Amino acid sequence: MTPYPTVEDAEILAEGGWPGPADTGPPPPLAGFVVSGFSPMAAAAADRCLEQVHAAPQAGSEALRRRAERTAIVLGSRGGDLETHTATAAAVDAGRTAAPLLFFQSVPNAVIGHIAKRWGLAGPVICFSPDDGVGDPLREALDITRSLVAGGDADEALVLLVEQVRPDGGPGGARALLVRPGPDAGEAAS
Repeated sequence: MTPYPTVEDAEILAEGGWPGPADTGPPPPLAGFVVSGFSPMAAAAADRCLEQVHAAPQAGSEALRRRAERTAIVLGSRGGDLETHTATAAAVDAGRTAAPLLFFQSVPNAVIGHIAKRWGLAGPVICFSPDDGVGDPLREALDITRSLVAGGDADEALVLLVEQVRPDGGPGGARALLVRPGPDAGEAAS
């Protein structure tokens, strides 16, 4: 998992990631997504996180379903889907037509739509790239979550931090946290 600082001003309700200690090899394939591991990593991390609260997609009590309707998804990534961008650029450079699925999956909200539908999450969706390459993606994602909660748009957020390559050049990963901002969320966002 990509290392990020701990969360001091938000309650972590669940957490999951890819790869985990027992993972060897790529994440499970994701229907409709090809070439790249970005979307499968994000989906695997989200599944591992949300299974702790909801047990299984679209499962659970009516209260859990209502809760999912007020769960936002916030995805942060410095590099985005590098493998898709590289495959598309290689096709263009070689004078070939890029695969149509690569265009679809080149935007990070494509996998977010998959996750939202799978788990019944109906809150706002926000994808961002952290400021200036040295910003703290988790801190920025929590700031966005605080704003959504303070504005009445959500009660909690599934925060996804996905990188195919770490800043030090090592292998990337995905981290998913289901978070609820602390009691001062309204003050922090104003």
